[in-house]
Amino acid sequence: MLKYILDVIKILDKPEVTENELRELLQRSNRVTLYFKEIKGDKGSTLFIKGVVKGKGKGPTLGVIGRLGGVGARPELLGLVSDADGAIVALSVLYKLAEMAEYGDVLKGDVIVTTHVTTHAPVKPYKPVPMMDSPVDIFKLLKEEVDEGMQAILSIDSTKANKVINYTGFAITHVIKEGWILKVSDEILDIYTRVTGEPPVIVPLTMQDVLPFSTKIYHINSIIQPWIYTTAPVIGVATTTRMPVPGSATGVTNVFALDQAARFVLEVAKDFTAERIKFYDEKDWETIIKVHGNIREIMRKGAPL
Repeated sequence: MLKYILDVIKILDKPEVTENELRELLQRSNRVTLYFKEIKGDKGSTLFIKGVVKGKGKGPTLGVIGRLGGVGARPELLGLVSDADGAIVALSVLYKLAEMAEYGDVLKGDVIVTTHVTTHAPVKPYKPVPMMDSPVDIFKLLKEEVDEGMQAILSIDSTKANKVINYTGFAITHVIKEGWILKVSDEILDIYTRVTGEPPVIVPLTMQDVLPFSTKIYHINSIIQPWIYTTAPVIGVATTTRMPVPGSATGVTNVFALDQAARFVLEVAKDFTAERIKFYDEKDWETIIKVHGNIREIMRKGAPL
């Protein structure tokens, strides 16, 4: 995946990123449909991108979301910021899937990739280190990023501005479904292990991380916020470091961690659309709902409809 990541970085690491550049890179097959839209907010605008790669069968549809504030913080800071990881990985996976389709390697189900790109995003104070802010309201972006066709979602985000994930590479979250934090399936853990050759690293989520950003408390970041607008299971794919790194820091883009994360997403896409894996145990889920009930509306309280 390194070639795809480097090609995407070359485009994103500019003061301005255009639709034409991205379309030229990603439109590799008639199985790929691209959508672009400028979304404006109180602090600027961002270019929203959605790519749909059609499968050849009736397999389930995977959603891949590049979650972030911005890829750059100009004019204060020049170059890619740490927070760009989500967009880089999502677009690299879209690029790879498009090329695979061009050559005839077509997945059995569809893959829908969404993200956004802004090179002039603001920086916001955060502990232990500063993070990127988005020029557009997060809920407005989430509504665009979550497509109703997504039957399971991988949400990719840089998750380095914390003291609880002490690992350089990438980690994954538990499964979030309708406000519940569920166990990670063994099949997903097996994919992590075969891609990295290392034991799985799991993000230590808390219930307050699940709550919407409208609840003004500490959140590790927005990696699992897409759950608010879907009933599909969501797993976060977090690029990580051993020490806290600001989301607004430049010069920290680790292409080897991005390569591992992108290969993980690609392998999940292959297996999920071929119905070889599931994100969660459906019998366990039925038992949870039967005994304890639905907590979706309680957990998403405060988020706009």
